[in-house]
Amino acid sequence: MFAGVALADGGYYSGVLGARASGRAGAFAAKADDLSAVSYNPAGLATLGTTLFEVGNQVSYNAYSYSRAPTLDYGDGHQDPGTGAAPLVTFDKVSNSKPWQALLPMLGVATNLGLRDWGFALAAFAPPGIGRLAFPILPLTNSGADNGRHDGQRYMMIDREAVILEYAASASWKFRDLFGLGASAEWISVPRLDYSLIVDGSATAEPGNAVWSDFDMLVKLKGSSLFTFNAILGAWFRPVPALMFGLSGQVVPTSIVANSTLDVTPFGGGFGSEKVTLTRNGAPARDATLTLPLPMLARAGARYRNLDMGRERFDVEMDVEYVTWSRVKDFTIDTRGLEANYGPTHILMKPIHIAKRWRDTVAVRLGGDFAVLPSQLSLRAGAYYETAVSDPASANVDFPTAAQYGGSLGASIFVGRFELVATYMIKLQPDVSVSEASARVYQQVPGSSCQPPYGADDGCNQHYLGQPSPAINAGTYGARSHFVYLGAIYRYGL
Repeated sequence: MFAGVALADGGYYSGVLGARASGRAGAFAAKADDLSAVSYNPAGLATLGTTLFEVGNQVSYNAYSYSRAPTLDYGDGHQDPGTGAAPLVTFDKVSNSKPWQALLPMLGVATNLGLRDWGFALAAFAPPGIGRLAFPILPLTNSGADNGRHDGQRYMMIDREAVILEYAASASWKFRDLFGLGASAEWISVPRLDYSLIVDGSATAEPGNAVWSDFDMLVKLKGSSLFTFNAILGAWFRPVPALMFGLSGQVVPTSIVANSTLDVTPFGGGFGSEKVTLTRNGAPARDATLTLPLPMLARAGARYRNLDMGRERFDVEMDVEYVTWSRVKDFTIDTRGLEANYGPTHILMKPIHIAKRWRDTVAVRLGGDFAVLPSQLSLRAGAYYETAVSDPASANVDFPTAAQYGGSLGASIFVGRFELVATYMIKLQPDVSVSEASARVYQQVPGSSCQPPYGADDGCNQHYLGQPSPAINAGTYGARSHFVYLGAIYRYGL
């Protein structure tokens, strides 16, 4: 199965598509001369002048961590029985327990079909991303003394897994060697999209269990979305042989809407032996939908080629990318009126909005190739920087959203018609710290009657006035990823 999420380095995305492009840190919009052109700039396919078959795979190690900030526990019955004082709870650092991602493949064919000014391609790939994140959770102890200390992220996310495939069909045309145009039609298939977190199932009007609750419920969402359409348009312009410009964009404002089922499991001692069942209008039901907005993207690149007797000795390219992450206000789980039932208690499962409040990003990428031994060995390198996807106040463990930077090194060895490619790339994110006063990701309490504007008369807890429930994302976030990409290209007809 192919596991991945998409194509850049912020938001859902992580890593770079294609072994040669990743060796240049993604600076590939103008060069775009292999199968990965279907995503970077489909117009580049018209420059191939041959038929090529390409296969590759990315392996990554993703070291994500979170340390929740100490907090006062005003939860029901958690105060000192003598003084009534709320205890200060501290938390251990938690880390991604599934850091290795071994399979993120790409394969396909590109050809000119014998037409000098045309290029076509068919490709299937798992877009680069972190397909699986998992953090530990512990059942409640009888005393509650250690509850939450080992899993401070429990109310944000327990784990997520995405299995995403993209199928692309591309066509391009060029006018001599002056300019070219191209387009890719993409079919995005999501055979698996799972997300789980713990919610406070207390049937209380004043939610205030910031650390743990006797009525915690583990909510698991399992979904799929078999078809989402997207498209990429591209162009290039070469005014002189040594200089080339590229422009491309992902142009369809769309969302992945996953038809899903909900599973709810008691995770607190307050349920006793009761099971939690889900109904709608009195009949058993578990269906829900998960909506993930997809951004649009614009990419522009300028490339200089150093030519020696008509042969390219080295090139340097700089790309600028703009991604409309502001489309992602939240992840929405629409329960469509489901009720959670345990014993005599019935809780209406209101829509779950996992706040994101993301903003548009700008990335700058610089990379190039150097032909050490023409037709035998090429080396490449690159570096990039991308602005933050979100304000620290909206930080979450499910996706790293701070400013990111990184670099890459790669090489190609040519053996006859084969090109063997290897790349190492690192992605770094400075640690992000969020105070409780500024935190803006709130605990999900589906049974709460706390309503805007969240004042003392609106059914809200006196300790958390001005917000719907306790903020649960204060703390320190760390993220670092290592990528190794191996690929092989076979060219036929040169």
